[in-house]
Amino acid sequence: MAVSGVSSSRSIYGNRNVITGLASGMDTESMIENAISAYKNKISALTQKRTKTEWKQEAYRSMISKMSSFLSKYTSYRSANNLMSTSFFDQAVKTVSKGANKDLVSAVGRASSDIRIDRVRQLASAATYKLSGTVLDGTTAAFGQDKVSASASGTLDLDKEIDISKLNGSLTLAYGGANAQSYLTVNFDETKTYANADELVAEINKQLEGQSVSIGTKTYTGKELLDNVVKAEVGADGKITFADPKKNGVYVSGATGSVQEQLLGGKEPSTEAGKQIKSLTLADGALDTEKMSTLEYLSTRGASMEITLDGKTKTIKLPGEDAVKGLTGADRDAAYVKAFQKSIDDAFGKGKLTVSDANGDGNGIQFQFDAPKGSTFAIGSTKGEILGFGESDRVTSYLNTGKTLGELMKGKDFSTFEKAYVLDSKGNKTDKLATDANGKQLYSFKVNGKEIGQFNEDTALSTVFNTMNSNSDSEVKVGYSKLTNELTFTAKDTGAASEIDFGDDKSMAAALFGKVDTNSKGYSAGQDAIFEASVNGTSLGEITRSSNDVEMDGMTISLKGTFGYKTDEDGNIQYESEQAKDKDGRLLFSFQGVEKAASENGGRLEFTDEKSGKTVYGTIGADGKLTFANQAGDQVYARVDAQNRLRFDADASQAVEGSAVMNKTAIKDTKAEAVTFETSSDADKIVDVVKQMVEDYNAMAKEIKDAYSTLPAQRSNGAYYEPLTSEDEEGMSESAIKNWNEKAKEGLLFGDRDLASLYQRLTSAVSMTGEHGAALREAGITVNYSNGLTTLEFNEDKFRAALNNDPDKVRDAFTSSVESGAKSNGLMQALKQPLDIYGKTEGGKGVLVEKAGSPLAPSTMYNNTIQKELNNIDSEIERWQDKMENQIDHYTSQFSRLEQLIQQMNSQSSYFSQLMAGG
Repeated sequence: MAVSGVSSSRSIYGNRNVITGLASGMDTESMIENAISAYKNKISALTQKRTKTEWKQEAYRSMISKMSSFLSKYTSYRSANNLMSTSFFDQAVKTVSKGANKDLVSAVGRASSDIRIDRVRQLASAATYKLSGTVLDGTTAAFGQDKVSASASGTLDLDKEIDISKLNGSLTLAYGGANAQSYLTVNFDETKTYANADELVAEINKQLEGQSVSIGTKTYTGKELLDNVVKAEVGADGKITFADPKKNGVYVSGATGSVQEQLLGGKEPSTEAGKQIKSLTLADGALDTEKMSTLEYLSTRGASMEITLDGKTKTIKLPGEDAVKGLTGADRDAAYVKAFQKSIDDAFGKGKLTVSDANGDGNGIQFQFDAPKGSTFAIGSTKGEILGFGESDRVTSYLNTGKTLGELMKGKDFSTFEKAYVLDSKGNKTDKLATDANGKQLYSFKVNGKEIGQFNEDTALSTVFNTMNSNSDSEVKVGYSKLTNELTFTAKDTGAASEIDFGDDKSMAAALFGKVDTNSKGYSAGQDAIFEASVNGTSLGEITRSSNDVEMDGMTISLKGTFGYKTDEDGNIQYESEQAKDKDGRLLFSFQGVEKAASENGGRLEFTDEKSGKTVYGTIGADGKLTFANQAGDQVYARVDAQNRLRFDADASQAVEGSAVMNKTAIKDTKAEAVTFETSSDADKIVDVVKQMVEDYNAMAKEIKDAYSTLPAQRSNGAYYEPLTSEDEEGMSESAIKNWNEKAKEGLLFGDRDLASLYQRLTSAVSMTGEHGAALREAGITVNYSNGLTTLEFNEDKFRAALNNDPDKVRDAFTSSVESGAKSNGLMQALKQPLDIYGKTEGGKGVLVEKAGSPLAPSTMYNNTIQKELNNIDSEIERWQDKMENQIDHYTSQFSRLEQLIQQMNSQSSYFSQLMAGG
């Protein structure tokens, strides 16, 4: 029997094949439509609620953007318009150096007196210490006269039999369910074997520990990751599962090599719900191994080295068995190296990189690489451990800063180092021992006696370097050159007092870098700046300062070079030398660094034995050396005893030589021209920036005030504008839709307490009292209240006059900070505080950022209060849609069945009618 009236309606039926009311004559679609109208209304209401919530989020983010832009533009040290920077306001006073040596001295600011720099003898410098990278890692390059050399730490034994596992490739785990936010990769090297599933799980967890997963604002790594995020476990059935304490979902999203066959049962990883693989099953023989020689393995697996030479990287295939066929021992090793050298020459050119066997005795190849001086190279391989490259799988001409302290300090007992303790919020040491994410003890890393980091054997050298360079407490910075394989430590401060000290033998820093040898060629002591200056025509003589930036009567003077002294052909200052004398006019001599005085008498020098009080006579020979005789004319020898007393006796075994203490005096160039300074006003840049700041502030303040004080818009019937549904928009023009939505967005944040509090704080910030408030008003920056809105007004004429008359007063009114020692905050710090509290996007997040998220703080985009509200609404919509779909299915099934029955009845009725008519 044919069934007619089948429809694939695109209305409420969607893609369902349903039977319409053709037989019954009923409008079944309208009937179902009416039956589910309550569900549709609920979904529409939720959709409107979602739209309004999204609009609120957008409104908050708009204000966050303006606040962040204001902070970045006017309070960031990276900004050229930083109104919190005193140096920015120094532009109001343009100071120009004058004279023949003007390029060697510069200045900013306006001095209260007439200052002149007469000459500069010495610039201030910081202590520096240079150290070869070989001190840290002996496998890095040794620098010869014309080449750079580096060797593998181990050897390649071509005869050695190795176990090869059937398991190889990689396994990728997706964490975070269907919308995974993190991926973790585990690699299986076929040269690593596992006796059982427990050993395999231990390897998986070891690799997971070295990775990280961020959940919200917290990042998990190490043991903390295994305990709180994901951890491989062996079940009673032998399957490997992944513990998921936070129930966020973890599954296999990818596999390479033999992993799919050996651990996934041949299944293809899928991200589709219901098809995700969430456990591993070992195939029969998955952990089986086979034995083969190293030579056979490298040949059959297509092993290679990745070589980077002077920035150019190429993959060089290692020689196969044919290259050494029929050879054994040293001959075979030599042939293998020769074949590899040919491949290198073909790739880079002859003479660019040379490979040789540092062993050469037939007991294994120890690869040595040589390149011309000035080159850098790095050689790595996935088979590095077999090739003798060690744990890092690399040989480099430079220090591998990725190595851990444990690798660099092999044999060192870390427990002998000073243990580190947890620091409180103020940086004070508590009584709790500090540990890393895996629970391992951390140790104090001190430089110049200050702790600048807490490390252990698992810490990478790069982390130590980064900490030394970024920690504000660190007094020493470090740089590294790959070209010279040399570390350069530089004291942060200049001056003779600057130092570099890694501590004693028990110090971790000294164990890593070695004790600082201040007498070595690599150490340069810091020195003070020495110059002569005059103020108002009065010479101050020679002045010593620890910095090249010197403040003199309100002007900051920067010394950039020496002048005012006679120099040799190489530009070095010339000195006159004369022997130093004590306060009584006696000549000074040095005995092993201990200074002693002598009187001149009849061409002889008279010294005193400081224990007996007897006089001893000294004579300077033609060779410049001192000899001594007692009063009887017998030769005696000088020595310094434990009390630093000068003694003389006939015992030559403890004799020390004496030398004249010389004073060096720089020879002044009396014709040298002094540097003078000329100041003038240059306020345009500051005026423009302050004027723009006022405009930006007013726009920001207005948006915030309008947002919480504007009432929601009402229609003529008293109802509030609501977001349009898709049905509402049918038949409306684009402009009508736009106008409606603009009305619906009005007053969304009406009465918002956070915005009201922010606006009140901003109003208080600009309504300054006291010294800074008075200074701002004098400078033409005043507060205006109109129509319920508090804004700033800017009088350019008054501001220019204030900059010209007292630029320092204007500067302080903007830049002062209580944190920097001022009595009260200036305007910009006063504004920065509330803007940080509500709109900060870096570090600790602002109140509004936590509420709505911001693209400027990516971690908050999907982790904020409003986003959670949106997620809940989405879940509600989905729940009601499911309910509606179930109802549609129910009614559709019932009406379809009814239509079929009526059709059958009609057919039967027609049949009987025909029978009766035919009879």
